[in-house]
Amino acid sequence: MRITKFKSVLYTLLLCIVLTLSGCFKKQSAGDESDTEINPTAQTGEAASPTTATTAENAAPSKVNVNLYLEISNGMKGFMPSATAGKEATTFQNNLNKLLSEVQDGRYVANKGFYLAKEDAKSRPVLDSVSYNTIKSYIVSGIKDDVRGTPLPAMLQAALQNSINQEAVSIIISDFIHGPDPRDQGQFISLDSDIRSSLREAEHQGLAIAILANTSEFFGTYHPAVKTPELRRTLNGVEIPYYIWVIGKQQDVQLVTNKVLRNLPLQQAYFGFEYESVPFSALLKEKAFKPAGIVYCSSRNADPCTSVNLQPGKNEPVEFTLGLDLRLLPASMQSVDYLKRNLKVTGNGSRPALVSVTAADESIKATPDLAKYSHFVRVQVPQLTANSGSISVQLPQVSPNWIKTWSTDNDNNPVAAPKQTYKFSKIADGVQALYRDQSDYVFNATTQFIKAD
Repeated sequence: MRITKFKSVLYTLLLCIVLTLSGCFKKQSAGDESDTEINPTAQTGEAASPTTATTAENAAPSKVNVNLYLEISNGMKGFMPSATAGKEATTFQNNLNKLLSEVQDGRYVANKGFYLAKEDAKSRPVLDSVSYNTIKSYIVSGIKDDVRGTPLPAMLQAALQNSINQEAVSIIISDFIHGPDPRDQGQFISLDSDIRSSLREAEHQGLAIAILANTSEFFGTYHPAVKTPELRRTLNGVEIPYYIWVIGKQQDVQLVTNKVLRNLPLQQAYFGFEYESVPFSALLKEKAFKPAGIVYCSSRNADPCTSVNLQPGKNEPVEFTLGLDLRLLPASMQSVDYLKRNLKVTGNGSRPALVSVTAADESIKATPDLAKYSHFVRVQVPQLTANSGSISVQLPQVSPNWIKTWSTDNDNNPVAAPKQTYKFSKIADGVQALYRDQSDYVFNATTQFIKAD
């Protein structure tokens, strides 16, 4: 009897232990699943933070494939005079030698190809694939061949298609002086539409284009597009423009401009660049950006803060600062001067105004909560016209002023009118036409607001 009772107690005890262990195992498994598989955003139903979304969306590649095209027409010879003892290299030679080296040996380029762009006897573009040493020899020792200039649209189309086939970024170096077939002078009139047609694959495949303009001393025979009163002129050190075009996926183009080209000229233009979102937040608790008036974050623990409660007083407008991370933008668009000239602040249900734009200094970069932002925009809201609405900081798509300055309708005498290229603004118009359906803004950072009680 005692043995039977003992077995019963023992069986009950063992059963409890098994059930307890089973419960612990299930709880631990659920905990593991929540740590590794469940997205907290999906659980709460809240939107992912702009920082997370933008980082994933615009994650830059670590390496890109590059095809570099150098036009070697007679008109380019003056940039690359033959080297002699005691003679300094031109700016073109110095800059291109560094670029070639970076493409060949730099750690940001995976596969690379070097091409000499010219035309054949029937005015068709030819892209000669050459070695690094061969193209370098042209840069430092000059062009020895007698080569007619390739019509711009044909050269661009051939280079772009070649790079698309090889999944590479195109780097095209040329003076971009249009030299159409002498039998078809009407190409001067249709230059913009011809440029657009030649680059249509860039539009169809969602590629972006960066245009960088520089000048270099020119020694030798200059071949203008306008042939009167002189068919050609001999120049001895006059500054002549040359251009570097970079065509590819937006992130790839930025890697090339930031890491391969590096020291960019002041003259930069970007087409097809657009950001669905940039990281931003209203900074309402930071001493460096103390707000004015009644304004606080709609959600106490929100980070980033993208919705605010505010109430401008009759004699006390609300002022607060938005931190933005613009480090993914092209370098020229990050310039404070550029942003001051071009940033717009608009309101729906409010009448905001732009007060100031500043970039992060060393003290800001050393502050953990602020180091994630590169720029700071101070906004003033003197009046609300609705109980709720939005305040947007926008960077419009603009055509840089330098394009018109560097363009001319008569390039026959570059001594009298230096640093100008024949109808360059028309060339840029052809590129811009590729992106006619693009958003009007490079980015739009919108803060929601509710009128405070």
